[in-house]
Amino acid sequence: MTDKQNKFLALRAEGLTFDVIAKELKTSKPTLIQWSKLFEEEIKSLQFESFLKIKEAYSYSVKAKYEMTLKQLGKIDEAILGADLSSSSIKDLFTIKNSLLSQLEAIEKKISVNAHVTQTDEFGNKETLRLKLNEAE
Repeated sequence: MTDKQNKFLALRAEGLTFDVIAKELKTSKPTLIQWSKLFEEEIKSLQFESFLKIKEAYSYSVKAKYEMTLKQLGKIDEAILGADLSSSSIKDLFTIKNSLLSQLEAIEKKISVNAHVTQTDEFGNKETLRLKLNEAE
C-alpha cells in the first residue's frame, strides 16, 4: 500500500467526501472510488477504532451522568413505592420519573452507534459483525 493510499484511508475513515480527498491528494475521483472498494475493510476498521477513541475520551462524563441519573431514578422509585397514593405529590414523582427515563434513553442513544466489522477466518470465510459501541470493551 502506498503512502497516498494510506492517507486516503485515513481521510475516508474521517468521513471526508471523495471530492475533498481528490483535491487534497491530487488524485482522480474514479481512482478513489476504486480504492474505497479495494480497502473497504480497512476503512471500516479505522472508523471503528476512531469511534472507540471518542468513546474513551467522553466515557467518564457520560458514565458519571448515566450513573447519577440511575441513582436519582432509584430514589424516585423508592419514594413512589412508599408514597401515600392519596397524596397529590405522587403525580410530581411520576413526572420526575418519566423525565429521568427520557434522560437515560437519550444517554443510551448517544452510545449506541453501530459499527460494522468484517473478519475473515483461516478458511477464507467472511463474517460481518454488527457491534454497538456500548457493547465494545
